[in-house]
Amino acid sequence: MQIVKVNNLEPGQILAKEIYINDGATLLNKGIVLTERYINKLESKGIEQVYIKSKEKKEKNEPQKAKKIALEPNKIVDDTVSMAKSYVNKLNSCNQEVDSTEQEKIMNLIDYLITKIVNSDELIFNFQNIALLENDLFSHLSNVLVLSLALGNRLDFDQRRLHYLGLGAFLHDIGKIRVPTKILNKPGELTDEEYEKVKQHTVHGYHMLKDNENIPEISAKVAYQHHENCDGSGYPKGIVKRYINEYSRIVAIVDIFDSMINNRVYRDPIKIQEVIEYLYTQFTKNKLDKKLLTEFMELITPYPIGTKVKLNIGATAIVTGINKESSLPLSLSKLRPIVKLLTFESFNQDIKLDLSQNNHITIEKVLS
Repeated sequence: MQIVKVNNLEPGQILAKEIYINDGATLLNKGIVLTERYINKLESKGIEQVYIKSKEKKEKNEPQKAKKIALEPNKIVDDTVSMAKSYVNKLNSCNQEVDSTEQEKIMNLIDYLITKIVNSDELIFNFQNIALLENDLFSHLSNVLVLSLALGNRLDFDQRRLHYLGLGAFLHDIGKIRVPTKILNKPGELTDEEYEKVKQHTVHGYHMLKDNENIPEISAKVAYQHHENCDGSGYPKGIVKRYINEYSRIVAIVDIFDSMINNRVYRDPIKIQEVIEYLYTQFTKNKLDKKLLTEFMELITPYPIGTKVKLNIGATAIVTGINKESSLPLSLSKLRPIVKLLTFESFNQDIKLDLSQNNHITIEKVLS
């Protein structure tokens, strides 16, 4: 099952979830085979994206139609993680060097991901579909790489800029392998002295990369600057926005997002609505680049149409739309979708709610 933009649908594809319209009525049922008429109907109702069933693999001898393929992070992240471990460990070793073959593999990986992202009209980053793997530095590097490239593509970066961004994103946290493991994995609150050692990962990472002839200086700077804030309150130098390169400002946003939605030794994953609300506060406090953060939040779709959710009023509901007329910024409007109640005590009739107009009602968790 995958999410596809309506303007990229093709006749013959099969809906994987029901489609509802704003009055709570069913527009199209799960399992229906799409036709031109159905696709036109979806467009006329303002539906932007739907779930479709993934196609089965074709036989080897069967000719395949050339088409753009949506990137699925969970299918490439295992190889990325494995490659990251080997590459980073060699960078950290005084006795081993990264040979040309291994260096070429990394560069080819970056270029492969760039190609997949640039050629994917159907790339919609939905919280439920992002690969959230084990709490592991190398999984984090992989997630930050993919999300950073997606944002760079949205910003119309050319191939060269995407390559520089990809390298910086992939290697942004490598300095952590020079921070004592017992500090990184400490389940409780860090002491001031321990926190200072963690902060040094930015310096360690930069020094590991800056003399590597295959790593451009601007990419190495991402390791050094990705914890700097636009208002000068970050580290290690406390510089303001105009001195922080754009790649570092992109990775700063993605790094926070991925860190918050994943498990940490000292906490469980944070709910997506809380993550987006936190990022929005950083937007208003001028900690993160406002333009870049706005573009990134446009990539995130926390509750796609058809998602079943549990509300804090004791009801289950299904998301039927997003109120684009809301006074809230679009990133926050996505947290307050239009829903149709499925169960609510003894009520049997259809009840629809626009959560952007009912602030006391919140989504507690996603059910499917």
